[in-house]
Amino acid sequence: MKYDYCKDDMILKVYPTASACFETAFFLMKKHFWMLILIIFVGAAIESPMWFVQQGKMNSGGIQITFHFYELIQTVYYLAIASIYSYGVVYVFIKVVRKQDFVFEETLLGFKNYTRAILSRILVVLIVGLGIILLIVPGVFLACRLIFVPYLIMDKKHGVVESLKLSYYMTRGYFWTIFGMGILSFIFIILGLVFLGVGILVALVWINTAFAVFYNAAEDLHYIDACKQIGLIVEEDV
Repeated sequence: MKYDYCKDDMILKVYPTASACFETAFFLMKKHFWMLILIIFVGAAIESPMWFVQQGKMNSGGIQITFHFYELIQTVYYLAIASIYSYGVVYVFIKVVRKQDFVFEETLLGFKNYTRAILSRILVVLIVGLGIILLIVPGVFLACRLIFVPYLIMDKKHGVVESLKLSYYMTRGYFWTIFGMGILSFIFIILGLVFLGVGILVALVWINTAFAVFYNAAEDLHYIDACKQIGLIVEEDV
């Protein structure tokens, strides 16, 4: 973690760094390691139909209509099912970081927030996709700045637009931290694939825990100020 003094109240505050988030995550994930492995494995199983659809696209024989049909199925399945499960996973990892007990069934809480989850996912995909069309760099920037949207929906129960705005403000000044965590995540996934593919489950547990650590630190430091920035009134002890 990076240490600094707040200019206003001279209180020592801790600012998250990429390496510190992964280091902290390594120790936090050990307590519930096998349950977290199961959660990630189930997530991979849920996403497995998308691989079959991808295979169908490759074997479509070049028929354009069939290709678009498979592409539509893959997109709808991702938005309607796979991505919604990931919202519940986010919630569980927040509880892991906060050292709170959880049960596997809480991974399904994304489906209880279905409307907000799917609308927020669609909006983020559209916004980031538009940014990628604009020479890629804006897309990467927006992807980093909107990374807290699922966390805010699941943890704080905010609406879609509020979550987008809050994520943007809470990640201010952290672009390179998030980008660095993305690079580290990519490296860990590659290493996981090298170890017969089994290591990728461990890598994904570690990555999810690290990003939850980062969110928890940013929430503690910047959530109240971000709410004030968008005109949202909250209690100071939130």
